[in-house]
Amino acid sequence: MKKLTTLLALGAITGGLAWAQPSKADTTPAKTTTAKTTKKVTKKKKAKHHYLLVMGHGAGDPGARGQGTTEATFMRQKLMPKLAKYAKKIKKSHVTIYNPSHNIVRDTLVFHKGSYKIKKHTTVIMFHLDATTSAYAHGGHVIIHKRKPTKRDVKLRKVIKQYVGLNPANHGYSFRTNLRNCNVLRKRGIDYSLIETGFITNKSDFKHINKHLDQLAKGYVEAIANEKIK
Repeated sequence: MKKLTTLLALGAITGGLAWAQPSKADTTPAKTTTAKTTKKVTKKKKAKHHYLLVMGHGAGDPGARGQGTTEATFMRQKLMPKLAKYAKKIKKSHVTIYNPSHNIVRDTLVFHKGSYKIKKHTTVIMFHLDATTSAYAHGGHVIIHKRKPTKRDVKLRKVIKQYVGLNPANHGYSFRTNLRNCNVLRKRGIDYSLIETGFITNKSDFKHINKHLDQLAKGYVEAIANEKIK
């Protein structure tokens, strides 16, 4: 009886907690696990590369004039819808078009936006048409930012050669470091190419461009994204 009274008193002191006999599981040492067995290997999905297509001039700047139209108008009304059609078919990368109501040169040099705001891992492709007072100037070329053309530049040149013909003055490539908007991209380390598809002032060039507009757009997008479109 004395022992029972002592136990009841102890229960009162401990706040009435119920003490249970430890089970076998409680007394069995826990198995040690190594990081090798518990670590879950998760692969981060690689982000698709971004290609930004830019239509030359616009926003009040007509660019070159010829054949009853302007460079800015032709780029936006004729070439851009074709490029957009094929850009949607690209699977391995992300292809978008710079706001066509804007002029990237003005955005860059006047408002300090444009090329200053493009992410460094983006590849920028600008589309233009040449112009001259010479009746003999014809053909297109690719303006590059390194002395040696990239694989992409080689493919772009091939598209121009196939459907329009190359400018004999430079045989398909022109290394330029005096274009102010392009220099912003170059100094920021952003990869780019500027395509001069042909001369808007040359009737033969303009005829070939219009005749093969769909093939040009498809070829350009395939060359830029390095992906065949079915």
